[in-house]
Amino acid sequence: MGSAEHITKNIKYAVAGEFLLAVLKFLSRRVFVLLLGREYLGLNGLFTDVLSMLSLAELGFSVSITYSLYRPVAQGDTEMIKSLVRLYRRVYRTIGLVVLVSGLSLTPFLSFFFKEVPQNIPDIPLIYVLNLINASISYFFTYKSTLLFVHQKKYIETSIRAIVSLAATAVQIAVLFLTRNYLFYLYVAIGATVIQNAAISVKASRLFPYLREKDVRPLPAGTLDEIYRNVRAMLLHRIGAVAVFNTDNLLISKFVGVAAAGLYSNYMMIRGFLNILVNALFDAITATLGHLTATETEAYKQTAFRRLSFFSAWLFGWMSICLLCLYDPFIDIWLGNGYLLSKPAVLLIVLNFYFNSMRTPVNNTKSVLGLFWDDRYKSIVEAAVNLAVSVILVERWGVEGIMAGTLISTLSFPFWCEPMVLCHRGLHSSVKGYFKDYLLHLTVTVIAGAITWLLCCAVGEGYAGFMLKCLICAAIPNLIFLAAYQRTEDFAFYRHILKRAVRKKA
Repeated sequence: MGSAEHITKNIKYAVAGEFLLAVLKFLSRRVFVLLLGREYLGLNGLFTDVLSMLSLAELGFSVSITYSLYRPVAQGDTEMIKSLVRLYRRVYRTIGLVVLVSGLSLTPFLSFFFKEVPQNIPDIPLIYVLNLINASISYFFTYKSTLLFVHQKKYIETSIRAIVSLAATAVQIAVLFLTRNYLFYLYVAIGATVIQNAAISVKASRLFPYLREKDVRPLPAGTLDEIYRNVRAMLLHRIGAVAVFNTDNLLISKFVGVAAAGLYSNYMMIRGFLNILVNALFDAITATLGHLTATETEAYKQTAFRRLSFFSAWLFGWMSICLLCLYDPFIDIWLGNGYLLSKPAVLLIVLNFYFNSMRTPVNNTKSVLGLFWDDRYKSIVEAAVNLAVSVILVERWGVEGIMAGTLISTLSFPFWCEPMVLCHRGLHSSVKGYFKDYLLHLTVTVIAGAITWLLCCAVGEGYAGFMLKCLICAAIPNLIFLAAYQRTEDFAFYRHILKRAVRKKA
């Protein structure tokens, strides 16, 4: 199976699986809200952020070893793969234990994360511990799912995860209806995580039987030095990413209240669903890109990145416009009017989604090129700016202040630093071309967004109004993008791929 076929298959499985999961997850959230209320939602989001901070124990090993696996997988070097996987397994078992022990040590101090501890939620420490156990389990299995990824067989993991998650979500909905007990809901989640990871592990062992072989050579000193150097750099990247993207619920709970965190978590659930689809899409592309960087010329890498950036600009521009116009109408239908945030907060959530999503092609390309070291301090500056500005602005603007802090931190440093490192150190090209294209894409997106927003404002509310807004969002932005880009070389490339796919189907 060629690269194009691998990408297509991975994307098909990812999209189908995630859409099926989304239907049940949104139904589950509806039941969750009706039976447990917004404070439980806020508690769930808060503990997710707390546990994300513990993921710093991962130290960036996953990205570093994934990068190290691209070349031996492309070359069929089984011995090197076995050596890397053994290191990966040992490291991640240690990390799983560290996360579990350090997480348990936080249990006596949970009240610090609340503005006011919810009095109507019993067993908060036990809820936290169950969430911790659920988060720790995957560390003991993740090395095998990474092997599926670099072999461009992500669709296998996606299929297993979709089947188990569908069954688990259905059981969770039934449990909530029958018991209205959040603890039972978490027990089901833990069971599903164990089954899912065990199934992926068994499948990977069957596909790669050499994983069971005992004769594993020690890694060469040069390879180990490169991995540990990348890990030191990735640790700084991880600290920054967690501080920027996994502290919003924590800050809202601490400075505004756990109920407000519950409202915010609904918006993040929708955005999270889009992020899962996007990550699955880019995972499929990135694995192939990793193989290309090990074999192709520098000119080809530059062209591949430019095409990836164009695709990203169209996709993320359209998604952002849809979020701006459909966020509130969807939540109003889904959960009710009492679960809406203010218009400025929604706008800031959408802006954060757009500018952070537009970093995806840059960071994914940097990852496959192994560019972890050069901008390692960027994430620390970004994190410091985010936390400082968010804490200052939350006193005046509440939730909006925290969102503004995230946006300011993104635009102040990583916005220009990441592409500069990629272009200068990885692609050996001028960064001016990247920013010229970025400004063009941003301008087209703003124009398309403004026109789409005005048209949606003229439409009524309710189910009929929401469906009409969906049609407007599906058609208008893409027609404007088509008019703007139809004569470009990058659009011609994707049009050729689309025509070839249509002819193949016919």
